[in-house]
Amino acid sequence: MKTSRYREYLSVVPSPGVRLCAFESGRYKTVRARVFFLDSMVAGTATANSLLAHVLRTGSVNRPSRRELARACEELYGASLSVGVTRFADVQALVGSIEFPADRFLPKGSKELEQALALLCEVLTQPALEPATSVFRAEKVEQEKFQLEQELNALQDDKPSWSALLAGQRTYAGTAGAIYEHGKVEDLPGIDAANLTERHRLLLGNAQVMAFVTGPVGEERALKALAKVLKLPAGKRPPLKASKVLSHRKAVARDRMNAQTEQTHLHFAWTGIGVYGRADFAPSLFVDAIFGGMSTSRLFKIVREKHGMAYAVHSNLQRARGVMGASAAVDPGKADKAAGLIRSELARLVKGGFSGDEFATARESLIESRKSAMDSMGARSSDAVLQYTLGFKQKPEAQIAEILKVKPAQVKAILKRLRPHTEFRLG
Repeated sequence: MKTSRYREYLSVVPSPGVRLCAFESGRYKTVRARVFFLDSMVAGTATANSLLAHVLRTGSVNRPSRRELARACEELYGASLSVGVTRFADVQALVGSIEFPADRFLPKGSKELEQALALLCEVLTQPALEPATSVFRAEKVEQEKFQLEQELNALQDDKPSWSALLAGQRTYAGTAGAIYEHGKVEDLPGIDAANLTERHRLLLGNAQVMAFVTGPVGEERALKALAKVLKLPAGKRPPLKASKVLSHRKAVARDRMNAQTEQTHLHFAWTGIGVYGRADFAPSLFVDAIFGGMSTSRLFKIVREKHGMAYAVHSNLQRARGVMGASAAVDPGKADKAAGLIRSELARLVKGGFSGDEFATARESLIESRKSAMDSMGARSSDAVLQYTLGFKQKPEAQIAEILKVKPAQVKAILKRLRPHTEFRLG
């Protein structure tokens, strides 16, 4: 098994488009394994992939029920197993994860690593099927369709999340960014056991795959064990589609949706911010931090503290799309004034710049944030996957070094590039 270093990981590529990674750290009590099947976000398959994650949780070939899977985890000293979907920019990921105690807490000679990885890979690649037809069990598919439908419908009751989803659909209309990673109710009637089985087969054979084993475990041993049980179809896997960076609009698109809510939810998007992996990204982090990304930011101090307009107000970067967003939940009677404050505060920042103290505080906050992410094995692997989907790789230490090199003039240059793109309010 030929290994190499990929970022901070010891890594092996058993076949094109499949990369296995291991990272040893004695700071943790548990070992965590995660397998990502990466699929370009497409409206026709996003719901099917989301439903597939639900169905895979119902049983595997050797453990065909939730109860048997739970018993298998109990036998692995209380391991926790999960399957779900998430997104990385314009890529949807079906993610399987298992976490279990490190060897030093187990009886001598325990084979927990090998057994836990075998269980995870069995759930992901060898689901329970109907013996006569070799397709998913129709009863389980219908049960999970109902459950997913309930979850999707319940989104409307969570007004902050619902408004953010609606705002994203308007901002990224016509692109993969407008697709919700958990799908949509309207797609569910067209999915049955047969075509969901075919979706699973295509995902195993065509998706780009990244898998990680992290924690207090030998890297060579982890890679050997993972390569032994993660059996995937051979062959070339198609590349992922590149994420679309939004261009400026000639005029800002403003939209609102009436709804009975306790608060009005405001969402803004500006184009021109830097993209992750490019030279302009580190100074863009400062723009976000100073404007609304910290508890000492302009939005927090002006909109929340000075004017008492919102309990929650913040900005954020859409790292792959060149977009900075801002969100606030405000009293309906103050929505217009709050929206005006958010617009004017960014204009004031662009025109007047920022103080040396603001710059220094932002730098300290950004560095601490990256150090905190380095302490999380989950955050490390997710960051590596995002970088992979965007076509680059960079260790967390290098990201900190880039933050330290940023000059105020670079931040001001990014501010000058920003243009209003979309505004949306629900309430």
